[in-house]
Amino acid sequence: MSYTEEELNERIRVRAYLMWEADGRPYGQAELYWHRACERIEDETCSAYPPTQSGEHRS
Repeated sequence: MSYTEEELNERIRVRAYLMWEADGRPYGQAELYWHRACERIEDETCSAYPPTQSGEHRS
């Protein structure tokens, strides 16, 4: 699934906020949570696809 830049930024914003809130709302950590949210969303997006398979069948 592909997202527009605006949709992706909104997903990151919401994820970062939820992570920040779950950690007790530490002051001055907005950038850290933004980057963590980006990484998690990227990991989820990449892992949503099955690994590529060769044309050979295994028995």
